[in-house]
Amino acid sequence: MKKIFFLGMLIAFGFSNAQVKFGINGGFASATVSDKYDDLTAGYYAGLFTEIGLGAFALQPAVNYVRINKDSYVQIPVMMKFYFVPKVNVQVGPQFAFRTGQVPATMNKTNFGVAVGLGADLVKGLFIEGRYAFQLNNALNSPPSGQKLHFNLFNVGLGLRLN
Repeated sequence: MKKIFFLGMLIAFGFSNAQVKFGINGGFASATVSDKYDDLTAGYYAGLFTEIGLGAFALQPAVNYVRINKDSYVQIPVMMKFYFVPKVNVQVGPQFAFRTGQVPATMNKTNFGVAVGLGADLVKGLFIEGRYAFQLNNALNSPPSGQKLHFNLFNVGLGLRLN
């Protein structure tokens, strides 16, 4: 019990000293279907994020609107950023994408995946980042035996911390 209390106090202390920043981001978005990288489709994304700085680490949840061809998504990445050198970070975390509009009954409306990326701070408040998300769940709803379909998403763009 003491260990759990001590761990809770460390986490609470860490968040009480955290720097919280808000911002906007946007850029290029694309999707690949399953492992066929030649089926690349292109579009854009734009959204809002919060960055909670914890020293050499930062937690960055975001909400993005993604438009690729005729499909649109609400994308929610929750990235943990590790600054391995000042102003350059590696990112990893879960990413959720919810299809908006008409979705055929044979398709899942929700995409769950793991994203990895790289980012760099450019000038005060401005940064660039690239991220690739691997879909973990099957995009097909009740598929025939053995059939799988994945939409892997790639984003690269700019962000601006507003405070």
